[in-house]
Amino acid sequence: MLYTDFVFRILLSLTLGFAIGLERQLTGHTAGIRINVLICMGAGFFTLFPLLFESEQTFRVAAAIIQGVGFLCSGVIFKESASVRGMNTAATLWCTAAVGVLASSGMYLMAITAAGILILSNLILRPLARKINPVIGEEESEKRYHISVTCQEKAEHELRMLLINSNSCKTLYLTNLESGDVVGDKVEIVAEYDSVGKPKNRVLETIVGQILSLPEVVSAGWEVL
Repeated sequence: MLYTDFVFRILLSLTLGFAIGLERQLTGHTAGIRINVLICMGAGFFTLFPLLFESEQTFRVAAAIIQGVGFLCSGVIFKESASVRGMNTAATLWCTAAVGVLASSGMYLMAITAAGILILSNLILRPLARKINPVIGEEESEKRYHISVTCQEKAEHELRMLLINSNSCKTLYLTNLESGDVVGDKVEIVAEYDSVGKPKNRVLETIVGQILSLPEVVSAGWEVL
């Protein structure tokens, strides 16, 4: 392989990675220009290695790149309460590596076409998914609720246990429970819940109703954060 050919393939990987990363950065994603350029060029470097030695192990190296980038992409996927975030970013990085493999293999037109399809997919499918989401994705929407209770200090422990144990809904999760002095012998207790699926208004009304039935409770209410 000529040195100029080597440089051209790396520069093409850099350019295509930059184009993919630019779209991600302009749309507000954490994995922007730099990470996409590094993924695309890194895949290109590894693909070029057997080609420089005229080896026939290119496909084996490409398979190793798929596994390695897949492991790397798992670092951008994380679970937050009941939802999973970062899947789209991880999938984009995985495709970016494939573009780098194509560019460094000498398939210039295919690499450019693949990068263009990837960018257009992210640009077009995002607004399309947002339009479809209220129709078919309403059941999976995530919400956060807040219950605030003001009670006499002697009932603090009882109310905290009530907030912990009174929730019978399997898709409503208690994530935070705090209490502090308000005025005199009165205490404010604040509970935060995360939920996936349909609105939990009835469940929260039931919990607040149980709380208000206690004579030591001064006030109680809930809201959507």
